[in-house]
Amino acid sequence: MFWRGEFVTAKAMRAIAAILRAGRLRTRASGMENVPALGPALIVARHYHHLYDGLVLFAALPRPFHIIVAIDWVKNRRVQWFMETVNRIARWPTLLRADAVERSRYSTRLFSPADVVRYGRSALREAAELLVQSRIVVIFPEGYPNIDPSYTPKKNLDEFLPFRPGFIAILRAAEKRTGRAIPIIPAGLCYRPGECWQAVLRFGEPIWRDHFSDPVQLLRFLEARVKELSTE
Repeated sequence: MFWRGEFVTAKAMRAIAAILRAGRLRTRASGMENVPALGPALIVARHYHHLYDGLVLFAALPRPFHIIVAIDWVKNRRVQWFMETVNRIARWPTLLRADAVERSRYSTRLFSPADVVRYGRSALREAAELLVQSRIVVIFPEGYPNIDPSYTPKKNLDEFLPFRPGFIAILRAAEKRTGRAIPIIPAGLCYRPGECWQAVLRFGEPIWRDHFSDPVQLLRFLEARVKELSTE
């Protein structure tokens, strides 16, 4: 169930996303039948564009969802406060990428190695709680998009990074509390740039954690599936 303030926030974010999409992004989605109309689900998606990926999801998904986001790119306390406040209101779990914080050499003095651990634990706890409450959680296991105004380790627009395993810990925690398996929905994204970008979003069939003998097998299978769904 959504409390009133959260419902208003979700409506406002969807309206803002529609304004940002207008005239610059068109979306075509398939496999919508694979996203449950009710109950929890973890969407594991390709990360291509720092902004457009979220806008595409808003265009395609009728249900509210919660994206796990990184804020290690912020440069000052004011922006940090703003982003954390918005994410808290929207219930978007917030984390820090350890390599991004290390790369900055702590020059902004905003984050430390201890903060990476603290934010990570908080994001895991919040994401698991959302799944327990039958929400949809979205995660980009690559960690970085192909297109980013700040920094990305990707060298070309077709590159994929190895998936990070954090989402498996989130699933374990949520499944332990609910006593039931939670579906993982692979999601592929591909774009055709232009004056108005064309985006294709494909959802694959649900995958279940307990169908795999070990986490590495699950990780590699999802990597391959998301790549396949991201092919034009």
